[in-house]
Amino acid sequence: MRLVLGLIAVLVVGILLPADRSGDEPAEVRIAASKPVVALRIMPLGASSTEGIGSPSTAGYRGPLYRMLQRDAINVDYVGSLRSGPSWLADKDNEGHSGWTLATLAPKIDGWVRAARPDVVILHAGTNDLGQGVPGDVTARRLDDVLGKVLAAAPRAHVVVAGVWAPLPKARAARDELAALTPVIVGKYRMQGYSVDFLDTSTLLAPGQLYDGLHPNTSGYVKIASMFDGEIRQWLDTRAVA
Repeated sequence: MRLVLGLIAVLVVGILLPADRSGDEPAEVRIAASKPVVALRIMPLGASSTEGIGSPSTAGYRGPLYRMLQRDAINVDYVGSLRSGPSWLADKDNEGHSGWTLATLAPKIDGWVRAARPDVVILHAGTNDLGQGVPGDVTARRLDDVLGKVLAAAPRAHVVVAGVWAPLPKARAARDELAALTPVIVGKYRMQGYSVDFLDTSTLLAPGQLYDGLHPNTSGYVKIASMFDGEIRQWLDTRAVA
């Protein structure tokens, strides 16, 4: 783990970031001088929600998460082969490929992850598989393949596997099956000693937090970012105790 510890020399870090509600107004992040700074390479990996479709002004969850982690004294370094996001977001690197399925992501995973050298991988994929009519068990096997490739390329990284948050009413049974099988897949890798968690997001978003019935809106992405922020901070606390 490449965690670099130091101390903040000033009380206020002047970073222009969007306010929580609109995503458009700059706000200042205040960090206590006594907090240690953690440098963390984070790889957002997935499809259109990772790119930020539905809230381009915040780059989906990436903008709010960047702000939250900076406030927690975590020096975020997003990594990935793509760059996208609003002008205010200082770090636009990501691996969000709109329209891609787990099957199309799989052949690229090894190269992307080895090049990025992430400390944390946020993996959210499978929505497009289900949307194309792929059964839940087949989608789960594809997820297993992608997760295995991520861990093989970055065995010391912490991988956050986020469930499908889109309602997908026409594929509800397959979505439910994937949600039931994902903890089994994650548990298998945890038993092998890898650091990986599953976050079930099947009931995370309210109808009013969806942009188009498929992608979150700004409010939805802020909620997702808060979930990821809590997961990453909890993992860091666990590492500090260990």
